[in-house]
Amino acid sequence: MKTVIIGGVAGGLSAASQIKREDHGAQVIVLEKSGDVSYAACGMPYNLFYKDKPVEDLYALGLDTIRNERGIDYRLHHEVVAIDPVRKEVTVVDHELSREYHENYDYLVYAAGNQPYRLSLPGFDDADVFYFKTLDDMRQVKKIIYEKFPANVILVGSGYTNLELVDVLYNMKITPIILEKSAMILPSFAEEIRSKVLAKLEEKGIRLHTNVDIIEKRGAVVRTTSGDYAADMVVISIGVKPNTTLFLAAGGEVGVGGAVKVDRFLRTNLPDVFAAGDCAEHYVRQLGRNGYMPLGPVANKQGRLVGSNIVNNNAMKMFYGIDQTAVFKFFDLTIATTGLNERQLQEGCAQYIKTYVDTPTRGAFSGGGTMRLLLLCEKGTGLLLGGQMIGQDVVAKRLDVLATAIYKQMTVFELAELDLSYAPPYAPVWDPLLIAANKAIKEV
Repeated sequence: MKTVIIGGVAGGLSAASQIKREDHGAQVIVLEKSGDVSYAACGMPYNLFYKDKPVEDLYALGLDTIRNERGIDYRLHHEVVAIDPVRKEVTVVDHELSREYHENYDYLVYAAGNQPYRLSLPGFDDADVFYFKTLDDMRQVKKIIYEKFPANVILVGSGYTNLELVDVLYNMKITPIILEKSAMILPSFAEEIRSKVLAKLEEKGIRLHTNVDIIEKRGAVVRTTSGDYAADMVVISIGVKPNTTLFLAAGGEVGVGGAVKVDRFLRTNLPDVFAAGDCAEHYVRQLGRNGYMPLGPVANKQGRLVGSNIVNNNAMKMFYGIDQTAVFKFFDLTIATTGLNERQLQEGCAQYIKTYVDTPTRGAFSGGGTMRLLLLCEKGTGLLLGGQMIGQDVVAKRLDVLATAIYKQMTVFELAELDLSYAPPYAPVWDPLLIAANKAIKEV
């Protein structure tokens, strides 16, 4: 059995590794057009802070380990330029040797990832404009920071990545300026959570400008409908789109968000072609349909399942789906979400109640903080629908408890009865989750 994999980052390498894990004799070829092996993209903002920390420290595995220990034929600088689903072969350009060749397959895994939306406006192809998406992007940004010592940076967009960069740049004594096209930041978060983020920006003296339409960049000045802003460099992070051009050209179907359309087994409409990761749809359990939420854990899980389904093609398993769990750091705050958000509930005309509590994160013990914990549950039944948190100290792990409860379709009544651990260094005697659940019970 021969499997060719297009893209060698999270989904691609996970699929390759699982195939070799279950079938040592399988031939697996990974074609990666960049010069980097699979890496932890979420660690990119934090690597910036360390001048002498190599970018390559973010690699999940070294090339020798992938090739020699896992037995995967992993080819860097090899770009697939065409897929022929009838002949079951791909056309590949080897950029190192400047040659083109064809590679046949029994199974094909499309794991081409995504790419950033770009600003096609005057001046935004300048050398001081960056899209913080790949390790090559990061190398360039890091080079500018440590060789030209910028005093300030314009961040276009206010999503997770740019907010993480705000934190890092501020702590590097570089002034960030955020320009956001929309009227608000973090639209999937409740106002009760978003207001805390805005308060932190104000506390740090960081300028956030919303409702901004950019006109052009002229030298060091970005001209907008709300005024002109000068900066030593610009980082743009205004969203991503799935890499599907190659797939579409082969007759492939796309679905939600323009991502590769997949079934519950992660098969595409092309024969013996699977898809995984940031280029593919993701089944959302609570919605009962596919969505698009490109995050590392999803890509790894999908890739692993694809690999297993290729080996066990007569007994394939379904992708169990996601619950939209996500978390990021913003200064001393952790901001996290799981399950459905208010916008999704309103679009689905759900009858829900929202409740939140502000509470200490620990008992009478030093080093603790405070957090706001918000629950969304079904009116009447108390079924947990979603939750969001923001605060200091131990927030992410409490979100994981809530994510588990949502996965098991628990109610707030059941959540309130959980036997959660208590000791002053870790939690108050009534854990914030229990406090929030008991408050929600009164309103259900």
